[in-house]
Amino acid sequence: MKFELYVAKRMLKNEKHSKNFSRPIVLISILGVVLGVSVIILTVSIATGFQNQIKNKLLSFGSHIQIESMFQSNNKETSPINLLNKNIDENKNLISIEEYAYKSAIIQLKNRSSSNEVEGLLFKGIENFKRNKFLKKYLIDGVLPNFNNKVNDTVILSRKTCQKLSLKLNDKITTFFISDGNPRQRNLILGGIYETGLEKVDSKFGFIDLQYLKKINNWGLTLKTKYHFDSDSTTITINVTNKSKNGFLLYDWGNQLKVSNNQSIFSAKKDCTLKLIGFEFSNLKNNNLINIPDTLIIKYSAKQKIISYENKEGSDQYLCGGLEIYLADFEKRNLVKQNLKANFGPEFKISTIDEQHQEIFAWLNLIYQNVYIILVLMIAVAVINMSCALLVLIVEKTKMIGILKALGIRNTSLRKIFITHGGLLLSVGFLGGNILAGIIITVQNEIEFLKLPQENYYLDTVPMDYPTLNILAINLIAFLFCFLAMTLPSIITSKISPIKAINSEI
Repeated sequence: MKFELYVAKRMLKNEKHSKNFSRPIVLISILGVVLGVSVIILTVSIATGFQNQIKNKLLSFGSHIQIESMFQSNNKETSPINLLNKNIDENKNLISIEEYAYKSAIIQLKNRSSSNEVEGLLFKGIENFKRNKFLKKYLIDGVLPNFNNKVNDTVILSRKTCQKLSLKLNDKITTFFISDGNPRQRNLILGGIYETGLEKVDSKFGFIDLQYLKKINNWGLTLKTKYHFDSDSTTITINVTNKSKNGFLLYDWGNQLKVSNNQSIFSAKKDCTLKLIGFEFSNLKNNNLINIPDTLIIKYSAKQKIISYENKEGSDQYLCGGLEIYLADFEKRNLVKQNLKANFGPEFKISTIDEQHQEIFAWLNLIYQNVYIILVLMIAVAVINMSCALLVLIVEKTKMIGILKALGIRNTSLRKIFITHGGLLLSVGFLGGNILAGIIITVQNEIEFLKLPQENYYLDTVPMDYPTLNILAINLIAFLFCFLAMTLPSIITSKISPIKAINSEI
């Protein structure tokens, strides 16, 4: 039997036993498989590229998970949340946690009076411009400002916003915020211009120092004091200079008593340490706190006659508009979200990136539905091509099949010969398709010759990734389908009569 199989395989390859009319048909079938496989890989590559790049852009404006207060205003401004006793660093899936806040504002170029040249924005306060990966990637003009431990009045705006207001770098911008029901005018400086291609999102957002927004919102309490030595230099008087705009201030000078007295006197002849705690209440009867109490450590050195301070940051360090959480594994976002809900409680709103941008993610999912349709169609085309090629081979080798049957070869062995031969042709097609797709992906990523209208697709070039595992899985599944499909035309060999086949003129 081994000899018969060897003879059969040699006869398939031997040109003397063939009129070679099948050669162009087989070649066309292989080219069809090459094109089909390359289309499948390119479709998956483009769909994955779209998802990854647009997802990364959306993450620039947010994060995998956001934590905010449930009580927010209608204009999407964030309410302050208290971070005291909120520990979320234990999860190994977390890469980083960033504080932020949103604040609505109306901006215009300074010294411009026309009411038609104003723009409404939602400022996003961030902790550090230099550390923000989004600004490093999408900043197209200007430089990122340094904080230097001071509140910074520099802002970053989108190119679309700058075009509307005819703004240029280093222009002074008149900005109107609403705080405690009253408008507040501030002059800001345009330090940079960014562009992501997501025009609807770009036109809504500007970036500003988080501490600046905290100051505008009057979040937290920062105790400020002045001191002076009395005329005989035997005592020191310390006065708290804070004033509450929305309530009443009480102080604890280290004796665990809350008093309205903002002054303390102590001896200048010996070292002293005071732990001053300030409380801001909206109502003294009910003791309703407006802000987190601030603690200031005051140290006096009798030898040097100097007063120093510790913990000067203020209680606003425990307040922010929300937290942005970045994960190592995006697919675990819902699991992490459930764990955070159990830790934070019902007064916090915890949402994932796909919940924040449902329309765009629905569009991305629709793209992948098209991928599945194209995948099925291309596999069907490959099956038809190779089945036709195998049928042509069988018809061409009819006389050979009759001779082999006369020699006693089994139908199963005969079918294996043609299926194996078809599998080799299919392998050539799949290999060629993968090489062609790989070349196109590499060239596109290098020179970006395929362009897109950014206003419609959010990207200016066709994105192509190479998800290795997905492509290997698709290759394997498609090859198995095509290979199994070739068993159907091979059945014809078992139906051929040896006598008729040998007498055949083909």
